[in-house]
Amino acid sequence: MGEDARKIAERLGRAYEEAPVEDVDLASARLVIFSDHHKGARDAADDFRRCERAYCAALGHYLEAGFELIALGDVEELWECRPEEVVEAYPQVLELEGEFHAAGRYRRFWGNHDDQWRDPGQVEKHLHRFYPGLEVSETLRLRLLDAGAEAGELFLAHGHQGTLASERFAWFSRLVVRHIWRPLQRRLNMGSNTPASDYELRAEHDAAMFAWARSHPAKPVLVTGHTHRPVFGSSRPPKPRRRPVAELEEELAAARERGNRDRIAEVRSELELVEAEARRGERPPQPIDPPCYFNSGCCSFADGDVTALEIAGGRIRLVRWLDDDDEPRAKLLVEDDLHEIFARVKGAPA
Repeated sequence: MGEDARKIAERLGRAYEEAPVEDVDLASARLVIFSDHHKGARDAADDFRRCERAYCAALGHYLEAGFELIALGDVEELWECRPEEVVEAYPQVLELEGEFHAAGRYRRFWGNHDDQWRDPGQVEKHLHRFYPGLEVSETLRLRLLDAGAEAGELFLAHGHQGTLASERFAWFSRLVVRHIWRPLQRRLNMGSNTPASDYELRAEHDAAMFAWARSHPAKPVLVTGHTHRPVFGSSRPPKPRRRPVAELEEELAAARERGNRDRIAEVRSELELVEAEARRGERPPQPIDPPCYFNSGCCSFADGDVTALEIAGGRIRLVRWLDDDDEPRAKLLVEDDLHEIFARVKGAPA
């Protein structure tokens, strides 16, 4: 384990021990988790402005469908902007979120880009007009109960805990973002995120958070944001990893000898994929086994879509708004049964 992974594990472990615990009935729970909106000043450096329509469409649905809204950190972009700028830029969005709060169905967490909300005085000053009495948390442990017995536990955190740039040297990162990156984005009209193409475990930071959850004796299921990459564990056995080039070359030669054109085409396609990934320096996907780590993605993709995790009817789903036809409907990307997920996590060796 590298130094960064150790720091992440240490900080997540401390945050887990300090987290409040709440019980929720698994059968009746209706939760939707968004993160990493990065609401800005509605200028060229604002990564949320192109996603506003998809996010508001999603909120309209979840509000009327009785979901509890969980905003899992980096909701405002306060490394680049002053709170007043964001409030002035997005009052309608904050008012829409405030309808969940008024109904008692809103939870807010702070991340590294909105860690100003650690201060209750700042929350009262800037946010209480939209969410009266709002408290912003760092973490939460949700014990999901099935007929009164604990089925499993979700540990909610933004996911920046322990990282070098986002927590330990956040003061320096904030200066770079505000005084170098933001002016550059404004001048070049650049977006900072690209849509995710899969939901596998590829990035080192995601892998470090998964490793922490997998090794924790309490066997929680960790749910974060921060990396902007949707990650979805599954109760089904993980798919086989990519085969090595030598094995594929050997199979391709054998298929050519047999003259099996269809098999030649299948193996050649797989070989070219593996070699192309190697040229990109892409980290091969790591099996999420057991399925103890999920990531909600973000609300600041460059194409204007947003992703979210839904929990309803005892199932967990990764969805994208808008759908493939640009209509205000959720596109189901992947789903699984939480009972089965918790069973696999609890049954995994320590």
